[in-house]
Amino acid sequence: MHTIFPTIAPTRAKLILLAWVLLAAVAPVQAKVSFWQYLQETASQGEAESRFILGLAYRDGWDGSVKPGTVAARWCEVAAEMDDHRPELVFGLLEKGGEHVLPDVNKALELLTQAAGQGDNYAQVLLGEMLLEGKKVPADWRSGTEWIRKSANAGFPPAQFRLGVIYLVGDESTPKNEIEALAWFILAAEAGSETARILRDERTQSLGHEAVYRAVKRSRTLLVKTGGKTQEGG
Repeated sequence: MHTIFPTIAPTRAKLILLAWVLLAAVAPVQAKVSFWQYLQETASQGEAESRFILGLAYRDGWDGSVKPGTVAARWCEVAAEMDDHRPELVFGLLEKGGEHVLPDVNKALELLTQAAGQGDNYAQVLLGEMLLEGKKVPADWRSGTEWIRKSANAGFPPAQFRLGVIYLVGDESTPKNEIEALAWFILAAEAGSETARILRDERTQSLGHEAVYRAVKRSRTLLVKTGGKTQEGG
């Protein structure tokens, strides 16, 4: 089937948006396409971020704006932790295109799982939260935690903070472990997470010297495990 879209290999998340902007600028008038069409085509080619964005739209539906309480709104919140302004660009392009998408939770789950499996950090965190909360999908604490853990181990600060919270409160799949929680808060705080810094300081003051020492030591082990670098979303 003829297509005006270039065949693309999986790219860094920011590049897929830049590619569309450039393509839209140079395409002939008769070949102009919407951002939604571009997302669908590139998602079918295996682009993780396109699958992620489509998954967000299908999860709660899209009628031209981001609604409070939706997973799209959660992306805005998590991206803000990284000073990442991609949601503004993405949702601005969708709004400009005038697309209306009906909710399809099963399709959303499929797309988000595909993107998470390809290593998209935002997809891993938001899919993990969906499974932990069990909203519109069956609750699965073990799988939800493991998706967040994958992103945390890849060095993504929002995931590291959330994994710390999981250890702080504990659940059926993850026993409460205040030392492990503080270790992840330390990592996320060092990477610039303000919320993690607050909890790191609170837990440091409330735990005993020995526990804090063990948490700091554990954080150094985790730092080596995560490669000692901070990952961007996507």
